[in-house]
Amino acid sequence: MSITLKSNEDKFSGIPVFKNVVGELNSQVENTNNLLIQVEAIPSQTSGNKKVARTELIAITLKVSNVAKVYAYMKKDENLGNFLICSESALASKMRQQELLSYSKSLDKKIMPILSELAEYGVTEELKSELTKEISEFEILLTEPRQLISERKTTNELIEEQIDKTYKLLINQLDPLMELFIDDKEFYLAYKSARMIVDPAKRKKVEEENV
Repeated sequence: MSITLKSNEDKFSGIPVFKNVVGELNSQVENTNNLLIQVEAIPSQTSGNKKVARTELIAITLKVSNVAKVYAYMKKDENLGNFLICSESALASKMRQQELLSYSKSLDKKIMPILSELAEYGVTEELKSELTKEISEFEILLTEPRQLISERKTTNELIEEQIDKTYKLLINQLDPLMELFIDDKEFYLAYKSARMIVDPAKRKKVEEENV
């Protein structure tokens, strides 16, 4: 379609309304192509290894929990002691991914006010920073798939809207304007041939929507 119009540009360049519609068509085609490139660029899977990230989060969470358990015992802090989970099997096998994340985030929050005291038992700021980092990385891997699916869905919907907009431009404006060139058999028939390529795909889409 675009090639046919481009090769016959000199024939309609003196007809402002026709030229404007072709310009709009080209703009819409470019927008569609950009969206297609955009959706192709969306990763099909997450950028990290969730299993590795989970293992690393469990390791640092368990390490901090064990130190905090000793602190809670020495300080007779029953609330903290009852909260803490110091079993690797409990963290690795019994907790779902979201439960592990929730516990680690709660642990990170609970130790913040007593970090200076915990430092005497071995929880340094570096260890605390490592816990925060592993929490963040694991959380990203949990939410990233949903974000990618949502982004891909939104972009595909925009593509559909753009295709519909372009098709309406063809049938409501460009098709009628082509009647100005009905006596130019070469241009007119080339355009009609190009339109026959466009129409079946649209008809198939309409039929699918009506099923």
